[in-house]
Amino acid sequence: MDASQADSDSPQYQEALDWLFQRINYERTTDIPYRSRNFALDRMQAFMQLLGNPQHRLKIVHVAGTKGKGSTSAFLSNILWKAGHRVGRFTSPHLERLEERYWLDGGNCTAEDIVELVSAVRPVVAQMDANSSAEDRLTFFEITTAMGFLLFAERGVDFAVIEVGLGGRLDSTNVCHPLLCIITSISRDHTALLGDTLAEIAGEKAGIIKPQVPVISGVMAPEAQEVIADVATQNRSTLDQLGDQFTSVPLPDSWKEADAGSPFQQAFEFQWQSSARQQLVVSVKGDHQVANAGLAVAAVEKLRELGHEISPEALQSGLQATQLPARIECCSDRPIVIVDAAHNDASAAALVRVLLKHFPDRRRHLVFASSGDKDHAAVLSQLLGAFDQAWFTKYGFSTRSTSPQELLKVIETVDYDRSLPIHTTDEAKVAFHEALNAMGKEDVLVVTGSFFIAAEFKRFWREVGADRQAAASSATQ
Repeated sequence: MDASQADSDSPQYQEALDWLFQRINYERTTDIPYRSRNFALDRMQAFMQLLGNPQHRLKIVHVAGTKGKGSTSAFLSNILWKAGHRVGRFTSPHLERLEERYWLDGGNCTAEDIVELVSAVRPVVAQMDANSSAEDRLTFFEITTAMGFLLFAERGVDFAVIEVGLGGRLDSTNVCHPLLCIITSISRDHTALLGDTLAEIAGEKAGIIKPQVPVISGVMAPEAQEVIADVATQNRSTLDQLGDQFTSVPLPDSWKEADAGSPFQQAFEFQWQSSARQQLVVSVKGDHQVANAGLAVAAVEKLRELGHEISPEALQSGLQATQLPARIECCSDRPIVIVDAAHNDASAAALVRVLLKHFPDRRRHLVFASSGDKDHAAVLSQLLGAFDQAWFTKYGFSTRSTSPQELLKVIETVDYDRSLPIHTTDEAKVAFHEALNAMGKEDVLVVTGSFFIAAEFKRFWREVGADRQAAASSATQ
């Protein structure tokens, strides 16, 4: 049992969580007024100033993007840690525990850390609340972001890898002045908030670019690339673009499935500018993860140019050590159970490519639940053709969840095989049980659509997984 789990039953910890979660939390509502005063940075800047501006004491790598920013952040922070640096990483949302947002030197912070951080920020929040209207008070994300900056500054980390929450320009993390910026990808998500076109969305993501701060970009759509390049030029920032200044390409047939003695591995070839090509290995599935790993390696190359020491051995070790919860995460290989947080068409397409590559001849079962602000038609048009049976459900602890009945209405406009059996239930546990009971011993179950349904399934699997795996093992003997 780790320290975080050991302290999680304390009344101080629960009281700290209760205080945090009673703040306005736009991660759990579909009503996100991104362009309004709620997302203006002056409030966050005032908050940070009262806390002593801990973000200004940090060497920060700031990571934005529609997809891939969490994976890229994880690859990079592991590499830096393996190189002997003290590293903090702030990500969102968390799957099950708030501590997951704050990674320090190979593991999450503790429940005791959360209590101490809340104690530190709470008087300042009260001070700001006293001078604010109810609708203009600090939000859950603003407070938890500040806690991350404070924690990393207090621990004296050498690097802080900070993932943007939403957008970039108006995101609470954008009060920092980073050492390096990374923009991982641009695709359509949160279009009501960030814009209807890829160029508009790119403009929001490019808002993290600061004067003369280098930029690493994995953006591939030409109209989005143009925006990123224009903003970099305006800021006199060097820009290294995937496909131009560096490449990251999967090596064909180089992947090796996990077995009892070793994890899954796939190799890729990376080239930085005119330097020699490198062959590297990651322990996660998907060509899109090769692109994300390549962005992290490009960031390493840029940090080396800035004078920071990162050995080739640390680079490879950090890549291979990186595991990504709810990113095509295999919870079990008997039966094969995969949980993934795909929630837009690009991430759904990436999931399908992995399934067709690794499980081409197996029956596949889908459990899907999603949030109300997503483009369900776009996501389901990618997914439905890859499955033999599906369950639509909802997660149970957020008002953002879309009902399965609404999902049925959505797919009336989707082109898919109408003979596909689709079941509905408002209870996620019922969907999980029914899908598992419908599986043959060689079938694949995929739970996807949201971080929320991924978290709900992971809790469920801890309760029933051992029994399911034992039954599957005995069936094959």
